Amino acid sequence: MRFVWLFVALALGGCNAANQSSLVTPTIAEVQQAATSPWVSRTLETDVVRRFGGAYSHPPAEAMLQETLQDLTRASGIEGLPQRVILLDSAIYNAAALPNGQLFVTRGMLALANDRSEIAAALAHELGHVIARHSAQRVVARAQAQADAQNVARTFGDPEITRATVSAYQQSLAAFSREKEIEADRIAVDLLRKAGYDTVGALRMMQSLDRMNAFYANLARVQRAPSSPLASHPTTTERVEATRKLVAAASGGRTDRERYLASISGIAFGETGRGGFVRGRSFLHRGLDIAITMPQGYVVRGYADAVGAVKQGGKSVMIFRRMADGVAGDPEAALRLLLSRANVPVTITPLGGSQRGAMAAIDTRTGKSRLAVVVVGARVYRLFMTSSAPDGAFDRDFSETIATLRNLGPQDERVARQQAVRIVRAEGPGALARLAAQSGDPDHGLQLLLALNGLRSAADLRPGAQIKALELGDAPIANATAQPVTAQGS
Repeated sequence: MRFVWLFVALALGGCNAANQSSLVTPTIAEVQQAATSPWVSRTLETDVVRRFGGAYSHPPAEAMLQETLQDLTRASGIEGLPQRVILLDSAIYNAAALPNGQLFVTRGMLALANDRSEIAAALAHELGHVIARHSAQRVVARAQAQADAQNVARTFGDPEITRATVSAYQQSLAAFSREKEIEADRIAVDLLRKAGYDTVGALRMMQSLDRMNAFYANLARVQRAPSSPLASHPTTTERVEATRKLVAAASGGRTDRERYLASISGIAFGETGRGGFVRGRSFLHRGLDIAITMPQGYVVRGYADAVGAVKQGGKSVMIFRRMADGVAGDPEAALRLLLSRANVPVTITPLGGSQRGAMAAIDTRTGKSRLAVVVVGARVYRLFMTSSAPDGAFDRDFSETIATLRNLGPQDERVARQQAVRIVRAEGPGALARLAAQSGDPDHGLQLLLALNGLRSAADLRPGAQIKALELGDAPIANATAQPVTAQGS
């Protein structure tokens, strides 16, 4: 089909199809047909699963999701709606739907919901997008906006006019999205009501997402650093108020709270550990037997083959990764090889103290960069730092970070473990503080548990109520030897 390539390009971001001079804007029906074709559906499904860490297996939760989805699709009275939910191994709080109707929910979203009506609301919202064919409409709108912006550029040949036009189209698409989100919320509340679920669960789910957003935003302020990538997009005041009015007119229904909590007991929370653990400003990897701590003001993030840290305002960026073990004999030679194609002056010096390795300094008119090759035990690592606006702490931050690089010790053993959700009964308000101390994050664990349980303060906790706690595993994770951050090669 002639529009399959267009849809795949736009949906997956593989290329900018609107730059083709022969672009013909498809109709919604044509895009929907292309988007639901078996080949495109399999391609997109595979891509989503890969991008979100693969499928995650937790049979009780999966059975609960399938049963909930069947309740909603049956209540809709619409034939051909999705009959399967894929659970994704991602800590991000999210749910999504493809144009063909395939639904996805992350384990992070399951951990965030506090009863079955809340997770049903998340599924119903995605079903709302499917029923209203929002994905296909958005593809058409994006293609049309890009084509119109290109026409303006060709007509006027003025960069300022082109930029203003693109900005206007982006704002119109944002408004388009807000309208569709509210429409999906309306459909969701109607589905919840027809399926017999508590419609207020839709409002509670939004509030839980906002609380988790507030937790990560506050954590970023404390660390004087950018917000965590786990923080989901905040719900807008407009959406919350529209949903509040909808549920006020259709309140009631079941929550199945205890059954829901039982189904998610034991589910993994946060990072899996296959790529290491981020604990505050520290990164720890059991398989590599390595730990490194970034300076105050940085947020640490794990990537597919490296670990990164970004300073507040994006002023400085650090990248840490493993190198091939064969370069351990001569780290300075390895460093020179890495910089062999540099076309600017480079100063190389050995690392001081007891550390084996070498460091290169590159200073130009556009900024500063530092690159070090460090040998720790039998393994070799490189740490790169760059800034286009370096401050007085630039070199100190780099040196202090190198100094923290070490093998794991007894102080790291307990926190370098996978967290999991555990369901407990609270004996009183003090229970949360005790549970937080056992969570592996004594500094921020209490605030995280409050957000995770939908509580504003510990005083809101009812004695005897079931709540979610976070526990650390007693043994190394099964895939501890898998090393996504160990990209080989110098």
